[in-house]
Amino acid sequence: MKLHILLLLQFTAFVSSLYIPVVKSSHKDEIALAFNSNVGTFPSDLSFFHGLIQQFFRLGATVKEEDNIRLADFETWVVEQKKVSFQGILNNIGGVSEFLNVSEVSKGAVIASPSKNKPNYFYQWVRDAALTIKSLIYHIDDNKFENVDDIKSVIEAYIENNYYLQRLDNNSGKFDDQDKAGLGEPKFNANNTAFTDNWGRPQRDGPGLRAITVLSYLSLLEKWDKKVSNEFLQSPEFIYNEIVKPDLIYIIKNWFKEGFDLWEEVNSHHYYTSITQLTAIKDGLALAQKIEKDPDFIRKLKVTFSNLKQFIEVDSGYKNPALPYIVETPSLLRSGKRTGLDAGSLLGSLHSHNMEFGDYSDIPFDVTDDHLINTLSAMVADMKYRYPLNHNKIGFEKGVGVALGRYPEDIYDGYGTSEGNPWFISTASASEIIFKFLYDLKNRKLDIIINNQNKDFFQQFIDFDKIPSTDIVTVPANEYTDAIVIRYGSQTYKTLALNLASYSDSFLEIIKDHVDNHGRMSEQFNKYHGFMQGARDLTWSYSAVWNAFRWRQKTLDILDQF
Repeated sequence: MKLHILLLLQFTAFVSSLYIPVVKSSHKDEIALAFNSNVGTFPSDLSFFHGLIQQFFRLGATVKEEDNIRLADFETWVVEQKKVSFQGILNNIGGVSEFLNVSEVSKGAVIASPSKNKPNYFYQWVRDAALTIKSLIYHIDDNKFENVDDIKSVIEAYIENNYYLQRLDNNSGKFDDQDKAGLGEPKFNANNTAFTDNWGRPQRDGPGLRAITVLSYLSLLEKWDKKVSNEFLQSPEFIYNEIVKPDLIYIIKNWFKEGFDLWEEVNSHHYYTSITQLTAIKDGLALAQKIEKDPDFIRKLKVTFSNLKQFIEVDSGYKNPALPYIVETPSLLRSGKRTGLDAGSLLGSLHSHNMEFGDYSDIPFDVTDDHLINTLSAMVADMKYRYPLNHNKIGFEKGVGVALGRYPEDIYDGYGTSEGNPWFISTASASEIIFKFLYDLKNRKLDIIINNQNKDFFQQFIDFDKIPSTDIVTVPANEYTDAIVIRYGSQTYKTLALNLASYSDSFLEIIKDHVDNHGRMSEQFNKYHGFMQGARDLTWSYSAVWNAFRWRQKTLDILDQF
């Protein structure tokens, strides 16, 4: 313990000399809070210092004040951090990276992080890669397919690379066995060889996420009347038959089986896996009805969609009548090991409702769903108190964002098991959800319905007793029980929308406080001192933050039309 204190004093002196210009006073208080017995027990392992040590070396290079991204005002930071985040994505993709060795990383391979030890994330996860490439697809769409040939090549290299990964024999199984079990393998070596060590396998969300991403790209080509450029991939028909269809077959044959969750820890049924599988089937069916030559396969897709949706909405336990939020892993709730709260539920909604490429109203738990909003609200309420870093947010009269982790019971610290911390992914996703919520309401010109299920959330942003009667829609008796329906476009509607937009920004402001001076992001930031720890330059962190910025701009643009 004495060594711990000595190290902390040394690093505090370092931080005082180098970091004070960009650290708010509240952050200095957070370090002090870690020693306060009223806050909680000071961690007895070295995880507390690992983040400080990591930050010491990352800040070792002198940064000119004008080049320090964290010194910028918020709007300037958003613009610059979006650029840094996008480049952070590209730097972790083989064939386009400024840093990766081509002999180590195959072209089109997306590594989770360049970190090779403590922790070793130098692998290509099927999940992380699919979500990352999705951001590149959005980038092309936003730029209307202008000056994006290099990004198009990256996406098609990723698709070709996955053709080979699908066919690799691995510890989950083979590509050509009865259930295509090999497609449940969660990760591969960066050089396109199978990872053969012990791991949490199978992980059944990978095939669905890959199918969603590849099908999104095919939709993008159709939208902008573009052709496939990669000679190996040939055409949309080849991509569908050789890459997408095998993933759809895997879902048809395996959706009802247990597997490991997106955090790779628990073998069970998981909301995130089920909801993304459902979207993959929906997207696959839309294309299959255009080009599939086997009518029986189309029938199987329809049956699977119906059965899987029934499972999600009724049989699974993801919606528990005793709880207002989504239960990510019902078996853990039933066993009393967890509350069911999990950032995976937030991510599941974001990754299963692809608003740019179709109507997803038949996919449950979208961004306006009360259970999803309550999931976010419950996580904020829990982690406001759970993480000392957030204690300066206690007592706010109006809603304010806090740093969010994976789930309340988390003990993964980025290197081992001690105490869970906030993650950039979770915090950025909270912001994205609220922005997409606002976008959906405005885009579809929907009234805002405040009812018994969501009133605790909305009362943070508006005084129900002061809503003018002219701003309230009169509804038929019994249509909504004890509901307040705020008229679309009314002054109250506009005020609430602006307050919610500020709420979304408050999550991004937390991210601004915890990136390094260059805007780089790791996996986590410590719940006591706030410095980053875990895998450095995490690809998914960059992708999640970039997505939040993107939806911020889209939402603010549409709100300006009021």
